[in-house]
Amino acid sequence: MSQVGNQCHGQWLRMIALFVACSLPVIADAESPTSPSPVFSDELLEFFEKEVRPLLDKRCYECHSARAKKLQGGLRLDSRAAVLEGGDTGPAVVPGKPKRSLLVDAINYGELYQMPPRSKLPKKEIAALTKWIELGAPWPKENAAVAKSSGDSSGFDLAERRAAHWAWQPIERPTPSAVKNLSWPADDIDRFILAKLELKGLAPAEAADKRTLIRRAFFDLVGLPPTPEAVDRFLGDESPRAFERVVDELLASPRFGERWARHWLDLIRYAETYGHEFDYPIEHAWQYRDYVVRALNADVPYDQFTIEHIAGDLLSEPRLHPTEKFNESVIGTGFWWFGEQVHAPVDVYDHEADRVDNQIDVLGKTFLGLTLGCARCHDHKFDAISTADVYSLWGFAKSTRLQMASLDPHGRIAAAAREIDAIQRDLTSVGNARSLPAVAGGVPSAELTNHPRPLHDKAFADFDGDDFTGWFVTGEAFGDRPTRGGDWTSRDGKMHWLPAGSAHSGRLSHKFTGALRSKNFTIKEPQIAYRIAGKDAQVRLIIQGYRMDTFNPLLFSGGSFKVDHEDLKWHVQAGDLRNHLGKRAYIEILDDGDGWVAVDEIRFVEAGSEPPEDASSSQEAAPAHELARASEKLTAAAAKIAAVEKTIPTPMRVLAATDGDGFDDRIHIRGNTKTLGDVTPRRFLTAIADDQQLAIPPDAGSGRLQLAQYVVSRDNPLFARVLANRIWQHLFGRGIVATVDNFGVLGDRPSHSELLDHLATRFIDEGYSIKRLIRAMMLSRTYQIASRASAKLDEADPNNLLIHRQNLKRLEGEALRDAMLSLSGRLDLTMYGPPVRTYLTPFMFGRGRPNQSGPLDGAGRRSIYLEVRRNFLSPMMLAFDTPLPASTVGRRNVSNVPAQSLILMNDPFVAEQARRWAERSLFSASGERESPDSAGLRVTSKEEVQRTKDESGDEVRHRIEWLYREAFARPPSDKEVDIAAEFVKQQAAEYGESPWRRSLAAWTDLCHTLFNAKEFVFMD
Repeated sequence: MSQVGNQCHGQWLRMIALFVACSLPVIADAESPTSPSPVFSDELLEFFEKEVRPLLDKRCYECHSARAKKLQGGLRLDSRAAVLEGGDTGPAVVPGKPKRSLLVDAINYGELYQMPPRSKLPKKEIAALTKWIELGAPWPKENAAVAKSSGDSSGFDLAERRAAHWAWQPIERPTPSAVKNLSWPADDIDRFILAKLELKGLAPAEAADKRTLIRRAFFDLVGLPPTPEAVDRFLGDESPRAFERVVDELLASPRFGERWARHWLDLIRYAETYGHEFDYPIEHAWQYRDYVVRALNADVPYDQFTIEHIAGDLLSEPRLHPTEKFNESVIGTGFWWFGEQVHAPVDVYDHEADRVDNQIDVLGKTFLGLTLGCARCHDHKFDAISTADVYSLWGFAKSTRLQMASLDPHGRIAAAAREIDAIQRDLTSVGNARSLPAVAGGVPSAELTNHPRPLHDKAFADFDGDDFTGWFVTGEAFGDRPTRGGDWTSRDGKMHWLPAGSAHSGRLSHKFTGALRSKNFTIKEPQIAYRIAGKDAQVRLIIQGYRMDTFNPLLFSGGSFKVDHEDLKWHVQAGDLRNHLGKRAYIEILDDGDGWVAVDEIRFVEAGSEPPEDASSSQEAAPAHELARASEKLTAAAAKIAAVEKTIPTPMRVLAATDGDGFDDRIHIRGNTKTLGDVTPRRFLTAIADDQQLAIPPDAGSGRLQLAQYVVSRDNPLFARVLANRIWQHLFGRGIVATVDNFGVLGDRPSHSELLDHLATRFIDEGYSIKRLIRAMMLSRTYQIASRASAKLDEADPNNLLIHRQNLKRLEGEALRDAMLSLSGRLDLTMYGPPVRTYLTPFMFGRGRPNQSGPLDGAGRRSIYLEVRRNFLSPMMLAFDTPLPASTVGRRNVSNVPAQSLILMNDPFVAEQARRWAERSLFSASGERESPDSAGLRVTSKEEVQRTKDESGDEVRHRIEWLYREAFARPPSDKEVDIAAEFVKQQAAEYGESPWRRSLAAWTDLCHTLFNAKEFVFMD
């Protein structure tokens, strides 16, 4: 920075001091056993329950708990108080300081202790305990009785737990209590709130002023600031329905879906890369993001939306896109696959278990508000969830497969397939001429049947049947059956005869895409032989659901291979296959483009065995008169098929689920994949569904559709409550149940249980309409009260649990960024499409770093359209608490730390938007027409430069007022105008450039300062 720049920077820092107050973290003294137990976040408690408690139970409690036959070293590790108190040599743990913790020294085999004594813990377990201490040794609330009791469960009585906890009870239809102030409530929502306030002798705060209210509504519903014109329109509307009209307009805006889709993406840990070391891409992930935006804008009923997520690929009548008419429902199933993936896992079974654990964890938190993952290793310590319940749900996930589904806009692909199939059926009689020329490399079916077998006759498939029984077909390529005698295919403008008994993706046309997947099988031989031909096709062996080998084949070589030869011949799949004997797997045969693939036999082959030599495909030519009779019909058919093929569009590809054969998992004792217990048939949670419910039959596929119907059932007391509570949290800053992802015993109890049930029943009665429920909440008096109340009210209800006022809310990073783009005039409201590449700072480095950076301002697109790379997340978004996409986060952290102020002061994106906004102010505030150049900046003329030399006081005041109205939806006070005008004057004097550049720089500094104002960052 130049000397002048440094001087100016110091000047505007003084201005920022008028707006910015940074909250520094408080460094507390070390805890003692008698200190009050701190309150830990849901995420930290979940980490303890999933990673630490099972580890302590497995490794330590035999000697260091109340159940130990003889307590060793006077140390117990079965309660937090006991851990802090320690044993004979002092505290075992110093929260936040692993290097000072004896436990860490012991598990690392230090000089004092070496624990456990028999052998050192695996590195993963040492890392988990160390991280736990770094995080402050989180532990659930415990009273003295719990602290002194056994660390083991005293017994698991599911029925008793269900009866004792509010969340499992049926939803009631409560009637609001009578209130004294009859004039205040506008809705039953208000009556429930007021009744509780009056019970405490309190009254709600005054109504918010209209400027505050419209800014609140805009950010809550569309995530953008209101324009001065919108504010003026609202202020001038004296109708009692003025705010109702604003709400309805915003709910109808396409910006609504973009704003609320971001809330939903937090729940399903949306990302566009897999993370781990190399951050490989999740193909077509953005199609799911667009699906959510469209669904929210269309107000798809939430029960339908949920069914689409769990089992949208299984619906007999899926929901179609309103204009393009492709299958929308199947896209929802992409949510199953957004978890982080490890490439080259040493134990693929463990990797599958971690993936499924994450899928069920997200399913439970998102749709049920339950921490199901806590019961992976043992019956839930607090809730009515057994380990058997959890592994019953694992079966649904393990029976589900990933696919890149091909969607069919307007049904044109399916229509073309039907038309070509009809043409092909007319050629059956021609196909009886066995000696007609065959498809390249093909041979008649009789010769295939008599083909020599491999040394060990272990056929897996031969496709000699009339259909694909035992296989799962998606797409149009393979049709509904293997080839038969008399089948023909069109290729290169000519008809080719197909031998019978093969799965052939080009039977109808080489323009179709599709996949053929086998049932699950156990790998018992180290080689699999395929008699196969094709072009631009692929075969994959999916072992325990692992799919990352296409990015990195390490430890999985040979798992996938390309097919690019037109002669039928044997291909042996081997490589690392011998290392996966005993694992569950299935075969995928894929035709993803204009190629084709034909398979007529698949066999398991023992080590050292070789498939047979291929027989000759030569055959005698047909007599001339026979060829002549067939030629005319074949030529005509080829022409017809070629004409139809020209109408086949490129399919739309999306990440989705597809069904496999049903699989009932076994309980993993202590969560260990190597210690398996009883089989647990697939079913829903016992505490919700009828205890006598039938398990899903093994031959019924995954059973996900039945699972989805259980989840959305009106008999499920959690489904509607959880979503109603999430909406309340987004509008009021705190959920009625504050722990929005955890309705269990460790979660908070509802502050207004009757109101929650009222909202849930209302939600159900109104067809699960999210927009209608939002509208009802926003039109309540409760939503419209001010965020500031009297000292008396705040003293009586310091945490605002009774909702005597609206909560002050800090904008999320996405809303802040979008607001800056909106004010700068750079915001591009184009919807949908592939993500904008991540802008890479010099400090973002590591494996998987993209070769190319995206634009600094994300091409002006809204934040929801920016790429979400797990290993390279936006520093600005991270500073403002955008969650890591690891599991469900329904309630973001709301921190107030120096990093946020530093981002707002120093981030080049913020500085650039401040300059653009300043440039707008030099034109728009004076009524000038804006004329952006190709880079999005405004072009200045000589007359405009001259105008800026001698800015009048009125013009400066007008411009300042315009900036304040854009940023805060209000005019500035006289004092604020005077301070801002003096600041601009001083700044301009410091810059030694041309008059225009000097003026632009000074106004840029003011705009930058306004971005740093707490009033800009917070919404009251």
